[in-house]
Amino acid sequence: MEILNIRPNLIKTFSNPNNDFFCIITNDSLKDKIKITDDSNYVESKIIIYKESDKFEDILNNDIPEKSHVLVISPDVFFQSPLQQHIGKKRKLIAMACNSTPTDISSINHFLRVIENTDPNEQQKFADRFFYIGENSEYLEFIDPIHHTFAKFDHLNESYLWSEQAGHLGYGEQQLAPAGEISVLPLRIQEFDESLRLNFNGTIALKGTPVLHNGTPSFLRSDQKRLFLGLSEIKNHPIIAKVEHGTIVEISDPTGKCPNAYRILMSMFEVDSRYKILWEIGFGVNTSNKILEGNHAMNETFGNTNGAIHFGLGLTPYTQYHLDIICPNTVVKNNKDDFLIGQPINKIPRNKSIGCPCIE
Repeated sequence: MEILNIRPNLIKTFSNPNNDFFCIITNDSLKDKIKITDDSNYVESKIIIYKESDKFEDILNNDIPEKSHVLVISPDVFFQSPLQQHIGKKRKLIAMACNSTPTDISSINHFLRVIENTDPNEQQKFADRFFYIGENSEYLEFIDPIHHTFAKFDHLNESYLWSEQAGHLGYGEQQLAPAGEISVLPLRIQEFDESLRLNFNGTIALKGTPVLHNGTPSFLRSDQKRLFLGLSEIKNHPIIAKVEHGTIVEISDPTGKCPNAYRILMSMFEVDSRYKILWEIGFGVNTSNKILEGNHAMNETFGNTNGAIHFGLGLTPYTQYHLDIICPNTVVKNNKDDFLIGQPINKIPRNKSIGCPCIE
């Protein structure tokens, strides 16, 4: 039987426990498969079961010691981030995103090692540089030099919601795990307004790794799997999307090798036009995260070597699915040619001449 080997001392995101408890909140299916080792920095380690009928806030208020580091691993029960008042001022909470996509023990173990390898200090440096450049930029450019796409994002709009799930985690704070995402939406998720848009215009190459999250309404895992497999054609070939003021107005399959991905996207647009809206632009900054084959929500923080973009379509719980597409070929720079994501491609000068260039 495969077990989950959880090593609290190695989770750098929590950092410097001081008379803290370590608490794992998980489901019945995993309670006998968890082995806790390397927890000597903590007063005590506890495993607490989270069931469908439970209110997460009640667990925090009644079962978790006031001074705790909390890890949530809940593949069987939907987890929603609690309000600040329930976390309290002396707890730190991280949650693995493992319910919106199917996540088995092997996958959880893979991402536990990513969590251990995640360096919050390096992420903080990346995030600080990202925001410093961004705040001193007139606009951002999204360029895929391989597929020759270009888009411009007027990002300095005070109504946008910028979210930072990266870097240091203090008491009273929470993060998704593995940490490492900066994102921007045209609205607060709790204040849904389908008329709002990101001022994003141009073309983008949807080429890379898809992540298809399910929403809270009734759904079949078999349908989610079927759609994901069709969309996975973009791992090797691009779908090109034309975007006008944050809305996809046209898509094409230039190589002819993504017929299923093209058909699925067009069908999603037809069934629910809100899928055309570019709800989220995500900037993955976890350079320790390696893409795990399959449909895994925790791939989303993949940061390549210098960050990686993902585009988000659909917004759960308002749409049945939320589709993230990780596009590692896309770089982001500002109007001053400062790179926020990715780096310039170094080109080798090519000279054609007759004969050998050596001197005889």
